[in-house]
Amino acid sequence: MTNIPQRLIEKEKPAKEKIRTDALLRETSTNYIRLIGDADRKARIMLVVNSIFLTISVAALTKTINVMPNVWISAAILMLSNVLTLFFSVQSVKPEFRNHKSSESENSIIHYKKCSKLTLEQYKAELKEVMQDDILKMDAVIKDIYFYGNMLAQKYRLLKAAYHIFSWGILLAVTSYLAIILFANK
Repeated sequence: MTNIPQRLIEKEKPAKEKIRTDALLRETSTNYIRLIGDADRKARIMLVVNSIFLTISVAALTKTINVMPNVWISAAILMLSNVLTLFFSVQSVKPEFRNHKSSESENSIIHYKKCSKLTLEQYKAELKEVMQDDILKMDAVIKDIYFYGNMLAQKYRLLKAAYHIFSWGILLAVTSYLAIILFANK
């Protein structure tokens, strides 16, 4: 067994802990950003699909209302669910949330809004100050991760509502259409 001086072991331990902390914060931030991108892609898919469904349901309603007068019920359910799904999907991709209080995160030097509030020289001075102090640096990163986490939670809450409305709207529209075909048109 080799004899490693205790002072070298103690010096190496904080360095490893700092690397682990940095890696954890970097990985968390990267993961949140990826999940926000995923949420935005899902919302865009919902926007496209529901726009197409809305167009088709309006066209179907205008063509079949004379042949099958009760079909307006199915078309109205489908259109209403499409409009509500579109609303929640659009709310999800909005860059700002009305109820989101982000003044604390916007006060962080690494938050994107801070750049627009300061001149280049002010921004450089504040960022250099933060970069020289490990505690300020850690605080800025934690605030940014917290902001991303809150944004992510809000996006997925809105997307969940959009998916539920979409699913139930399709189910109710198809069920009512089948009921109209089977029972109302005899």
